[in-house]
Amino acid sequence: MIPAAPSVSLTRSEFAAVRAYVQGMPAAMVVPRYLSDDTDDDDAGAESALRILLALRDRMVQLAHLHGRADLADLLLAGPGRSNRGMDRRVDALGELERLGTAAPQAQHSVELWFAPALARRLRNADIVTLKALFGLANQRGTAWWRAVPRIGALAGTAINRWLGEHRSVFKGAEGAPLLHAHVGNRAPLQPAALGPALRQPLPLEWLSEAPAAAIGTGDACPYSHGVTVVKAWLRDTTDGQGSTFAAYRKEAERLLLWAALERSKGLSQLDLDDRRGYLAFLASPEPASRWCGPRAPRHQAAWRPLTGALSPASQRHSLRVLAALFRWMHDNGYPCAARWPAQIGAEMTTATAPDAAAATPTARAPLPEDSVAAFLSWLTSQAEASDGQRYRAARAAILLLRERELSLDQLSSATARSLSLAGPADGMAIEPSTLGNHVHAPCPGSGLAPATRTALARHWQDRNLQWEGPGMEDACLIGPPTAPPTGRARRKRAAQPLGGYSARGLHALLAAMLERYRERCDPAFAARSPRDLMA
Repeated sequence: MIPAAPSVSLTRSEFAAVRAYVQGMPAAMVVPRYLSDDTDDDDAGAESALRILLALRDRMVQLAHLHGRADLADLLLAGPGRSNRGMDRRVDALGELERLGTAAPQAQHSVELWFAPALARRLRNADIVTLKALFGLANQRGTAWWRAVPRIGALAGTAINRWLGEHRSVFKGAEGAPLLHAHVGNRAPLQPAALGPALRQPLPLEWLSEAPAAAIGTGDACPYSHGVTVVKAWLRDTTDGQGSTFAAYRKEAERLLLWAALERSKGLSQLDLDDRRGYLAFLASPEPASRWCGPRAPRHQAAWRPLTGALSPASQRHSLRVLAALFRWMHDNGYPCAARWPAQIGAEMTTATAPDAAAATPTARAPLPEDSVAAFLSWLTSQAEASDGQRYRAARAAILLLRERELSLDQLSSATARSLSLAGPADGMAIEPSTLGNHVHAPCPGSGLAPATRTALARHWQDRNLQWEGPGMEDACLIGPPTAPPTGRARRKRAAQPLGGYSARGLHALLAAMLERYRERCDPAFAARSPRDLMA
């Protein structure tokens, strides 16, 4: 499929040919004279010549629409003139259209004017009627916008992205601002730069320059680069520089560093309580969005942005917890400036001064009532009985193990029988035959777990085609996807790690989806709003 329509540019000879046609000259005579065609002057040649002229006429009609001249398009569609006056009107229309020349794409143009009919139809079926709607989707989802449009694949999506990039400078809003955000499709590699108010765009932490070692502790270090050095030292000390915890901590710290420098012209050591209030308001509504927000993109490309949008209250609380850990570490390691950003939010954060920030105040989680958790698990059990209940069985096993062993999602994603010190089969702890069909297994790696948890894990392992009591299973991840997603990356990961489990992000997505369905179908007031709330 050719995703883009050919460029609507016409030659003087083509205009002359259509002009002769609308004046009544037979098509079989027009084409050889004006278009240098070798068509024979017979019936077949006449039919072929007419097709050529009608195709030219259709391109001129499209050009008229691109210029917003529906009146010229209607005249050409009416065919050759039947009177001298009618012929003159059509000749004048062609002359005006020739003077207008090649049209540039405009935001209000319909997709049919610039893309092939099959592709335009699929865009319209997804409510993408104009180029402006296409820009909005690309700004929201990045260069992978086509994944949200049924029956459009990577080949067509890449071709359209290339076309959008070629015409990026043409698309302007009412005030001259580009309609297509700068980060969309921007694959230019990033270059290291110094953090400061003059930084042209936010950069990931690893691209920000650190303070010279000789200047640290002397008072001569730049406050911006000194903050970069402090954050990197904190990450090395607390996360070993790898893993999902490292990624989560780095994300929150680099957001604060960038915001402080670009929005407040301050370094990390200069932030105070008022800055904290401002930062909370920023997380709830990042502005300007074109600078701070964008779809996920590789950290080495210019399309990268620190945020994908406004953070929910739960995400704001998480950010505060991480930053509190950063400033506690700074205080413990001799940075007196850390006292300017207290680890906890006090009574000074009133509803009158910061309603959104007060709502995001981190407080200790109250444990969920056991009866509400039992009701949720009972619903999962009932859903798991269906033949396609694999995801429900995985979620139930994960929650039972999560609560029994008091694990974090990161720990649960990599938990194995060996890592949890689960020994051989417990005496007299076989699983009921009814729970495993016709196969009765003694849960070899499940000693030390409650019977319900072992049973749920064994059923989940059956979904994964793993032998619960088989040899070498002590290093298999206890919770993993029953089937690999239909993507090349997932298949490669399954081939490389056949006994691997969910990533922490995948596990979070699974449990979050189950919680959302439960609230929609059974209990809208269920207190657990995120998988974190399910932890014992």
